Amino acid sequence: MISRTSNTICRIAFGKKLYEDGGSERARFQELLKETESIFVSFFPSDYFPFMGWADKITGLAARLEKNFKEFDVFYQEIIDEHLDPKRQKPEQEDIVDILLQMLQDRSSKVQLTFDHIKAILMFGI
Repeated sequence: MISRTSNTICRIAFGKKLYEDGGSERARFQELLKETESIFVSFFPSDYFPFMGWADKITGLAARLEKNFKEFDVFYQEIIDEHLDPKRQKPEQEDIVDILLQMLQDRSSKVQLTFDHIKAILMFGI
């Protein structure tokens, strides 16, 4: 059931089923999610005592968090690049990335998106 739900969410967001193929992309995505969960439940002293930011650096939590966000940034950039590929077969239904890219290219829109905006929406909106 969880796999089916995850497939549906990934298909709506990215236009592909990451949980069906069992390939390296799926494993990479799962590892990123596991690491994110692990970091988010970790105790960051600076969350409670801002003057203790140094403790986050000593424990390595700050570096893990930064590394995780950079890896997600690369992952989402690859998905965006796939969608921008002119050789890409156009799907029957557009996914969220397609719609966000259309908004990015629409200069008449009141909202001017960037690639960083799209990645942030994918990371925190899904």
